[in-house]
Amino acid sequence: MKNKLWLGCLIALLSACGNESEEQHSTTSAFLEDYYWKVGDSPYILKPGSTIAVCDTGVKTGVADHVVRAVRIWADAGGRDERLRIVKGCSGDRIIKLVRVSDDVTYFGQAAPLSGRIHTVSVPNKWAGHWTANHEVGHIFGFGHIFERTTSIMNSEDNGTYMNGGKLSSYDYSEIKRMLRRKEFTEVNKLWARQTTVVTHTETVPEEPKSCIGANGTTVYEHGTVTTYRGNTYTCNQGKWTFSPGV
Repeated sequence: MKNKLWLGCLIALLSACGNESEEQHSTTSAFLEDYYWKVGDSPYILKPGSTIAVCDTGVKTGVADHVVRAVRIWADAGGRDERLRIVKGCSGDRIIKLVRVSDDVTYFGQAAPLSGRIHTVSVPNKWAGHWTANHEVGHIFGFGHIFERTTSIMNSEDNGTYMNGGKLSSYDYSEIKRMLRRKEFTEVNKLWARQTTVVTHTETVPEEPKSCIGANGTTVYEHGTVTTYRGNTYTCNQGKWTFSPGV
């Protein structure tokens, strides 16, 4: 029995993902550590001039764009400005490799610990646009699930605004600052601090069109999606469905 319990805990820790339902538990730290996850592997450890590449192997239209934007959001929040380049491609100092999952799985997405220079992110059919990208990239930067009813991209409860809108809450910012105060980041923080005036990517890039949530509360439809029901037409317009009566 003890062996089975230990194995179950190991599997749970190795699978950092956005599941439909997860057992709630309290935690004293939001950081992913142990069982191959190390805080020092966070992309915050990269020096100015480094590149993070999002490698799309033909997974799904728009997935790579969502991940690039999510990486930029987390990077900017940690004071890593445009000296940290975020690109689509398969060559860089750190690579986020998107891999298609065709099996029927329960999770929306799944990020794996760093292996060499690569983080692998599994993309199943349930992948939900910005919602999943923002959450899974949070894992890559070193943050685990939070079950304290705290408003956060990493919390699976009542966080739709932050998950789908691509915003970080005050709690997320405080956790990033807490992580960067650790000794692992002391030297690299000095390099990033040499530039005092920073204009971040998220301040200059127009907000992307918002997606619409399906009737089941899970499926996400991109801006501009047109669908019909009982002869009537519905168009996704900035996160809201616009109704047009049929003829």
